[in-house]
Amino acid sequence: MSKQRDAYVRKMKKQIDDLNKEIDDLEKKSQKSSKELQAKYKEQLKKSRDAQKKLEKKMDEIEKAGEDAWEDLKDGAEHAWSAFTSSVNYFKSQFK
Repeated sequence: MSKQRDAYVRKMKKQIDDLNKEIDDLEKKSQKSSKELQAKYKEQLKKSRDAQKKLEKKMDEIEKAGEDAWEDLKDGAEHAWSAFTSSVNYFKSQFK
């Protein structure tokens, strides 16, 4: 793996791990809510986890891609990252 790609993958995985910790914390908070709110939070949690899975799939593709192809895949990963962060931020906003 090229140094540039390796650095990109490391950076993204660290950011994914950080957001996963936030999701875990939010999930714990949601369990202390009313049954009605728990259902709402559960739905949003699923959306966040789905976005996470898509992003992790993109990162796997980048790791396996050839030197020429990974730059093209990077755009897809950036889009998946944006969707993941938007989902997590929306989930966080439900607790304010």
